[in-house]
Amino acid sequence: TYRFMATGFYNESKKANTIGPGLLFFETEPPREPPWYNPMANMPPFAPNDNTYVNTICIGDRMLALTDSYAMLVIDPKTLRVLGNNAWEDDLQDLVCYTGSAHPLPDPRSVSGDDWIDFIGNSGLLSEEATLRIFKLGADSPQFRQSVAEVKMETPPYIHSFGLTESYVVLPRMPVKFSAQSVAFAPMASAFKALDMTKDGAQNAFYIVPLNGSSGIVKTLPSDQPIWYVHTVNTYENSSGIVIDLTTTPQNPFASDLTMQAARNKRMRDSSGVAGKNLVKRFLLPLDSDTPVTTELLSDPDTYTDFPRINPKYRSRKHCFYWAIEWFSDSRSYASMAVVKYDVCTGDRKRVWTRKDWYPSEVTMVPSDREGAAEDEGVLLFVALDGASDATSLVGLDASTMETVSEVGPFPRIAFTTHGEFYPGM
Repeated sequence: TYRFMATGFYNESKKANTIGPGLLFFETEPPREPPWYNPMANMPPFAPNDNTYVNTICIGDRMLALTDSYAMLVIDPKTLRVLGNNAWEDDLQDLVCYTGSAHPLPDPRSVSGDDWIDFIGNSGLLSEEATLRIFKLGADSPQFRQSVAEVKMETPPYIHSFGLTESYVVLPRMPVKFSAQSVAFAPMASAFKALDMTKDGAQNAFYIVPLNGSSGIVKTLPSDQPIWYVHTVNTYENSSGIVIDLTTTPQNPFASDLTMQAARNKRMRDSSGVAGKNLVKRFLLPLDSDTPVTTELLSDPDTYTDFPRINPKYRSRKHCFYWAIEWFSDSRSYASMAVVKYDVCTGDRKRVWTRKDWYPSEVTMVPSDREGAAEDEGVLLFVALDGASDATSLVGLDASTMETVSEVGPFPRIAFTTHGEFYPGM
């Protein structure tokens, strides 16, 4: 089953027979023109701003669709119909609630296994100070966000994903501020403002927030080592502190040229790797305040690696394997793509699934339910587009050997898909 999400934005657009009001990362071509009497027509409450199509989670029998926002939509898991907003019954949002994370994480302390940790960001109306409120969401009350901790920052951060261990939330702070005032009159891409990087400070740091309510720690990085990243592979504790693995970028990933014009131009695509490539890096965060952060490279430096997955049973604890999508697989062409598997414990050579002129999407790792199964025992599911035939197949790989074990198709072309989840019994 598949269908367009009948969000408020979609419904208003369909009714108007054009792209309706709401915040967009880039403006449409030709641009939408707000009415003269309301230049902030794209802002809430004037527009729905409910395109929560980035990720899903299930809390009890409730499926929620999310994006980097406070808004979540309730989805019927069988029909995929939008049932409405997940109306909040708490007071965690201030007047300018500008962000959230599309990547909540299961609470490792949960007895039921049905609790999630996430956050929302509130910005000051007249000042730039931001308050991030970390909360727990559970099946017993899926419309009430239970406050876990608060974090104050001098300027509003943008945190697409974060880390979670058994004892800590880890918030990677990129050296950029998100101007909620800018998006009142311009697309979201204009809201990312570079911060002063001439000196070290908390604007380029990891915020370590204890889940027990005690005081947190800020681990700064040198100003010449900015934290630019998109996704979190995993986070866990060891004897000296915290390990967090991130898909890093050479520059602000949200200031890149994400237009179709750039995507369709081979010269522009291939030149995107000149300044550096997306690399998976491990950051070792000692809880000792006097010991600096150190890093390790966990992916091939000649390729571009992102959209990582681990065995979900190993979230918030030590893992050995991750799977990801790779661009520049031949070290020359952005469109040379592959699915890769890395063993970060032994450092064994990566395993690769690739086909000439095929373009795989992000994988979903479905672990084996066999008692005593190995960490890499299971199946990788993903859709892949055959560029020559313009048709898509659903592919299943043995997660250990990376060999094809099933393939269904062809289907009509499906574009690159991300953040799919496997829900047993659905």
